[in-house]
Amino acid sequence: MEHIFHMDELIMMGLVLFSSFWIFLFNYRNDNKDKYAGHTGLIVLDLFINMGMSITGYLLISIVFVDIPQLNEYKDYRYPIGYLFGLTSNVSIPIVLKWFQQQITTKLKLK
Repeated sequence: MEHIFHMDELIMMGLVLFSSFWIFLFNYRNDNKDKYAGHTGLIVLDLFINMGMSITGYLLISIVFVDIPQLNEYKDYRYPIGYLFGLTSNVSIPIVLKWFQQQITTKLKLK
């Protein structure tokens, strides 16, 4: 696991965090303007949670690709796959939660 602190990994983590920050700003501006109006602390907390999900997704893929011997021949693919997985984990979790909320709301209205 010491590979996490190599320069190429740190650069990729920085890239994932940078991209995650801009995705958060785009999503916040379009989806949550009214929800967080006047609550700066909640915006910052949500930003850290989203960036944490992204970096955790990237680290998961990176560790799996390096530590599982069967994936040694695909080791170089960990960067693009980790990048995409990190960013989609940031975006897909809120989408799934919103869908789940809609399903529960629909079922409760039927009762």
